[in-house]
Amino acid sequence: RSAAAAWQMVGMDLSPDYRAKLRQSQLFFARAANEQAEPLAAADDAERALQVALEAINILSGDYVRQVLTMRHQQTPQLPTLLAGNVESEPLTGQFAKRFRDAFNSAAVPLNWRDMEREQGQLAWDASDQQMAWCCEQGLRIIAGPLMRLDSAGIPDWLYLWEGDIDMLRSFFTRRAEDLVQRYLGKVNVWHVAARMNVMDTLKLSEEQRLRLTVDVIDAVRRHDPKTPMIVSFDQPWAEFLAREDLELSPLHFADTLVRADLGVGGLGLEINLGYWPGGTLPRDLLEFGRQIDQWSILGLPLVIFLTAPSDAGPDPLALLAAKPIAAAADEGLSRESQRELVEHLVPLLLAKQSVQGIVWNQLRDDQPHNFPHGGLFDTRQKRKPAIKVLTAIRKAHLV
Repeated sequence: RSAAAAWQMVGMDLSPDYRAKLRQSQLFFARAANEQAEPLAAADDAERALQVALEAINILSGDYVRQVLTMRHQQTPQLPTLLAGNVESEPLTGQFAKRFRDAFNSAAVPLNWRDMEREQGQLAWDASDQQMAWCCEQGLRIIAGPLMRLDSAGIPDWLYLWEGDIDMLRSFFTRRAEDLVQRYLGKVNVWHVAARMNVMDTLKLSEEQRLRLTVDVIDAVRRHDPKTPMIVSFDQPWAEFLAREDLELSPLHFADTLVRADLGVGGLGLEINLGYWPGGTLPRDLLEFGRQIDQWSILGLPLVIFLTAPSDAGPDPLALLAAKPIAAAADEGLSRESQRELVEHLVPLLLAKQSVQGIVWNQLRDDQPHNFPHGGLFDTRQKRKPAIKVLTAIRKAHLV
């Protein structure tokens, strides 16, 4: 009701469907509040009040998205927002290449350190060189990185030999950033400098040390490439990890510290692995997504949203991280359709937010090793899922 009132004040029309759902939810709530002598009946009506309120939120959010996007298109027929897919490590050929080009106007090239330097000093550039070349040939804008990501899937095993030696770790990370920037200078549109630095996962670094590492890598990139925009991304923007970790900085506070330092960071990324636990983002309604985006927008920098969501709740032997899908994250259970519905509702909401200048689907294929279970747009048999069809339609309707 508060959101609806605020949007009405700036000229938004509320649909009859929303008003009907709101009245229905209020009726169930009133009945639940007056049925305390019959606890089972009260609980049933309370549950219905919540369910209908969520339906009202979806309708209200849909109204907001349609009206805001209409206004944005009146100013700009095709929005300049980056809609990217993670090309991962294998070269894209055949149907993968075609479907990717249809769905995305940009590409995220991961430059995973663990894959590129399995043995210390023995760098394998072929895969990333091929991905960069393919993206350039297709005219895709490139988000390269993260250059630094502190988790078990992002750093090579040999780096653990230097655990606790912060000076050596700083030298390794800065040298790697310098090597990557020098090799791909002029091919990259956005440097994704660091990811997941706000989450304590590996190497037993304090918050201050992780902040210092981030600053060092930013400085290293800026020395060699003073023009290309840089972003730093933050995992779990709702800070679920603080429930089990004794940390002082929330993701927003970590970001605020970097922004206030005036290091030349050109944007902030929010990594939202929705419907996974542990290490993911718990389910949220669309209004809460909008509030979170608005809160980060206060920092005054463009936002890039990195998304992943499961299409199945079953085991996934190719998943590298410990996170598991939350089966109750969708009303009818997790499925390809629930993943499609999420994309259908959430991605347009993000496009409606002017501060969001990039959206990245962060997992492409389930038939190769990946971070989160069943989060790809192609299944283990290399068949496309309905979500990529929705992304293709969204790009055609709204984007360059």
